[in-house]
Amino acid sequence: MTSSERTETRRTRGVLGGRSQRVVQQVLVAAVAELAESGYRAFRMDAVSTAAGVNKTTIYRRWPAKSLLVGAAIEWMRRFVHDVPLPDTGSLEQDLLEAFRRRLSFEQQVEGQAWARLLAEKHDPEVGFVIGAAVEERSGAWYAMVTRAVARGELPTGTEPRLMLGMLGAVVDAWNASSSGRLKAELLEAAVRTVVAGARSGSLVPSSESRKSVSAPPRTALQAPATSPRRSSKRGSSVEKGK
Repeated sequence: MTSSERTETRRTRGVLGGRSQRVVQQVLVAAVAELAESGYRAFRMDAVSTAAGVNKTTIYRRWPAKSLLVGAAIEWMRRFVHDVPLPDTGSLEQDLLEAFRRRLSFEQQVEGQAWARLLAEKHDPEVGFVIGAAVEERSGAWYAMVTRAVARGELPTGTEPRLMLGMLGAVVDAWNASSSGRLKAELLEAAVRTVVAGARSGSLVPSSESRKSVSAPPRTALQAPATSPRRSSKRGSSVEKGK
């Protein structure tokens, strides 16, 4: 990225408060829709220009490179994350159930579809650079649910959040692809109960010695939250997809 592109990136972060707010929002909405349709590599500035009803020169004046426009679209989508954080109910199972329900709902929206296309290309260095900060931020929020559960004594010390959430996400995604309606809800609850129960046994603590020395008390599958849930709203890996 050139120095001029870095300057442009900084300038566009607060652009929605400027005089061109309406035009900027039209372009970002069109950019998200184009990402959902084409992904990053096949992303077409022409298609964004047409959909937004804005001349290409206007777009390039503000975002002189595709990566800058996509980066601005990602920042715009991240407002969903900032406005409504992941749940923190005081119960890991309740947190996971609500978080995965939101994630599944998010995947049906155009923003979720755009994020899924980006994640499918995340191993491309250019895509990885553009989405890296957003992925790291959201992954950290998901991992925090597990680390809070460890601190509360729901899980053994040393439980690996990435392994636990990756395993749970893989099961949820597989079942979600082949089920619908009420069955989906029942399978989600079963997946959460099963993976959390396994984690309580110490199976997701890397060191066998840690598993022997530390244990967590059992809890019921859908135990009522210990505290009132916070206001809630998640996109690769299942954590990365997450609303």
